[in-house]
Amino acid sequence: MGATADKDMELWRQWKKKPSDAHAMALLHQVNPMIQKEVNRWAGTLARPAIELEAKRLAMEAMSTYQPTRGAAVGTHMMNRLRKLSRLPYTHQNAARMPEYQTLKFHTHNLAKAALEDKLGRSPTIDELSSELSWPKPYLADFQKSLRQESIESGTPAPIFDIDNGASGTIDFVYNDLNTQQKKLFQYSTGYGGAKILTNPQIMKKLKMTQGQLSYLKRKLIDHVSAATGGGVS
Repeated sequence: MGATADKDMELWRQWKKKPSDAHAMALLHQVNPMIQKEVNRWAGTLARPAIELEAKRLAMEAMSTYQPTRGAAVGTHMMNRLRKLSRLPYTHQNAARMPEYQTLKFHTHNLAKAALEDKLGRSPTIDELSSELSWPKPYLADFQKSLRQESIESGTPAPIFDIDNGASGTIDFVYNDLNTQQKKLFQYSTGYGGAKILTNPQIMKKLKMTQGQLSYLKRKLIDHVSAATGGGVS
């Protein structure tokens, strides 16, 4: 094995012995040049953050399925998995119409609205929400109108989306790229994975954080989620 392959194996063994976030991130950082090379091949067909998220998911999948006894190097096994990125442009050719994508925008909208309500002590105006989301005001107005219309047609007080409707969906790409704390905040804020949606005071108590910390983390989460949708505008 070369120096790179030896390092790959060393980091994989550390992760296998103790599969922590820190060890996973160390290995992902080590193989990042390989990941970026494959991402570059498909950049332009979809929003780059979405491609990177899927590439990391595939790399994590490769870490779990790698078997040294088969003789292949860690990098070789990962590269074989990363070739599945070629399917992504076709799978998501109409991503803007996919339920996962719409759900992700819905969650981004609600997270931003809740963060502003925390900060302002009132419901934000459309101008304030447009600025927070970096969504054009006309787009935001149309999006909110579609939510209200869906609510009327369904007879429910809020639109209902299936947040678990595809293991390789856009939402899963985003979720898998979050750190442990962000994952918990995403779950408690959106109900992802069947989690119970909690109020801000409940989240603060559950995650042992202050209002300021919660607002800051929500802002970071909004930026992360919004980036995966190319800014949310299709």
